[in-house]
Amino acid sequence: MNTRTDGPRNVPALLNTLYDEGRTGTVVISGTPGGRIHLRAGRIVAVETPGAPSVESLLRTSGHIDDAAWRSACAADGAAEGGVGAELQARGLLAPEEFEIACTAAVFDGAFALALSPPGHWDVTEAVPMAVVGPAFEPQLLAAETSRRLLLLSRLWGSPAEFARTRIRPVADRPASVPSRYAALLTAANGRRTPRDIAFALGRGTYAVMLDLARMAELGLLHHAKPATAGRPSTAPRRPTFQTHHVPPPTDRPLPRRSPGTHRPHRTDSE
Repeated sequence: MNTRTDGPRNVPALLNTLYDEGRTGTVVISGTPGGRIHLRAGRIVAVETPGAPSVESLLRTSGHIDDAAWRSACAADGAAEGGVGAELQARGLLAPEEFEIACTAAVFDGAFALALSPPGHWDVTEAVPMAVVGPAFEPQLLAAETSRRLLLLSRLWGSPAEFARTRIRPVADRPASVPSRYAALLTAANGRRTPRDIAFALGRGTYAVMLDLARMAELGLLHHAKPATAGRPSTAPRRPTFQTHHVPPPTDRPLPRRSPGTHRPHRTDSE
């Protein structure tokens, strides 16, 4: 049964409360884009939202895993809670570090996408079963990294929320030679797609795409009349928190690609 939580003033404070309680469950958030945050013993193991590509989308659209292999792994007997990654690894289709990177990227990207607009309300439910479960992160780490991302985009572009709704249009007289990932973005930006649309089309994270687009605008590759920097959604919990030490947040680099015959990923481009 759903339990409405009215105590904490915002989602980060709610997640901190659930972390302190060691709660296992799912936070269902309404609004645009809305989504679900999955907790195991208070730590965040997955974030699902229409505002950012899922682990499945990141791996399939980018070409790391083909559609048939993904469907087969999901249908396997061992693909219970969080078992798809193990199935892909057992079949030699994905190295453990590749799956962990994809899951980590999806969690942080989902948290960023949820922070682009204020939530309507939230409910805390029993844990919703998931086929893909990755590393677990403390809520404070996600809040700090999300704040960093919002602040950086505010400096480069303006309001991140407005940026996310902007239809991206390249300039007509763009240079003939640009970095490969910029070229892919220029091809995908047809004047009708938003950064989210482009992220889904390319199988990249929403934040990583927005960061590249902001840098491309500074290079004069996109049409952009930079507005005055507007306020950004708050990701700070409205209650005292304690200091902890955390692992470094994930980078904004693209997912590594796998060469045939080896499990060692390598990168195909650089920032």
